[in-house]
Amino acid sequence: MAARRVLSQALMLWLLLPGAVHAAPEPPESAYIPGVVGHRQERPLSCEARSAVDLAAFWGVGVSEGEFFATLPRSDNPHAGFVGNVDDPPGSLPPGGYGVYAGPVAIALRRYGLDAHAHRWLGLESLKEELAAGRPVIIWATYRMLRPEIASWTAADGTVSIVVQWEHTFIAVGYDAGGLYLIDAYDGRTHYYPFRLFVPAWMQLNEMAVTVRGPLTGAPYPWAEIRARGQHLWPLSAPAW
Repeated sequence: MAARRVLSQALMLWLLLPGAVHAAPEPPESAYIPGVVGHRQERPLSCEARSAVDLAAFWGVGVSEGEFFATLPRSDNPHAGFVGNVDDPPGSLPPGGYGVYAGPVAIALRRYGLDAHAHRWLGLESLKEELAAGRPVIIWATYRMLRPEIASWTAADGTVSIVVQWEHTFIAVGYDAGGLYLIDAYDGRTHYYPFRLFVPAWMQLNEMAVTVRGPLTGAPYPWAEIRARGQHLWPLSAPAW
């Protein structure tokens, strides 16, 4: 009995030590973030820019869809920039108009002063944690959660990317026990998707997402001045994320 008491006291002492590993609390059963206003995308394939500017507005950063789209680099590698013509028909695949993945979108948001981070395999629990903390999340899935055949695309730099027809972005703003509330860039409206439909569609593009923790601290990024000087700071290769 004495040995058990000593062991229990030692365990309690370890749990109170700085740096001790504690199990993260589970997110609540439901959460919803008010105040995220969606708008319909202005061009056939500008969903990523639309989701980004609506998310930026939630954090108090005003930028138009056209301005944000002009900030994105162009590339035949979706991990490095926007692929193809933004005015091509929806459902197009590279080398035609396609879209852009999370890395360049997160970098562009950082250049507008937001603490944005790109993710692959974010996971449903982490997504719920973000939403429970009051932070909306951009996610990459497919229009209406369609599940077409997954393909691969090799860019000129040799990068092989997963691509899928009807690639699309949404802003996740809430969840309950059965599914997610997503603002669709196509029509600017909030739609509810059961997890059984959402998760497989999200997994097609490796559970890709952009999270924002809030405004960046320190001096704002001098994007307007850099563009006025004609400087180009985008990397030629895909960003490491």
